[in-house]
Amino acid sequence: MDTNTFKHRHSPIHYFVENAYYFFTGSVYMKRHLLRKKEAKEIFVEKMFHYIDKHNWELYEWVVLDNHYHLLVKIKHAKDVSVFINSLHRTSAYHIKKYLKLNVDRFWYQYWDRCIRDEKQFYETAMYIVYNPLKHEYVSNMSEYAFSSYQWNNYGDQEKYRTLFREYD
Repeated sequence: MDTNTFKHRHSPIHYFVENAYYFFTGSVYMKRHLLRKKEAKEIFVEKMFHYIDKHNWELYEWVVLDNHYHLLVKIKHAKDVSVFINSLHRTSAYHIKKYLKLNVDRFWYQYWDRCIRDEKQFYETAMYIVYNPLKHEYVSNMSEYAFSSYQWNNYGDQEKYRTLFREYD
């Protein structure tokens, strides 16, 4: 297993493993709701898909809320993680601030990552991401929330999905 470790000042150690599943969370600085508007979320999602494709990663689940996002991906190369996050944060912040005419110095705070250890953790994480809008009371039914993989993955078999959720919740 090829592992790289990166330590940045004032941040936790990030361990990156080649060809592994990862859970990423990015947070807006000071938990401000800078992603509240639909257009801000659309810009972020567009940039997210662009950089996922650019790095040839597999995207499994994702959600964008008003002040943070979650991603469940399979990365190819460990060295790409910091490039991916930096590019996603830099370009999304630039375009969102420009489009919405926001005058903020700092947009993103930092990000957290976790390497997924096994199938159980994979599904626990997937369920956490998918149902995050319910947890934060954005909607009462996931089909009402547009900025997540719930609709993107077209979870038509609700009973199968509920079973997975109960099993891994």
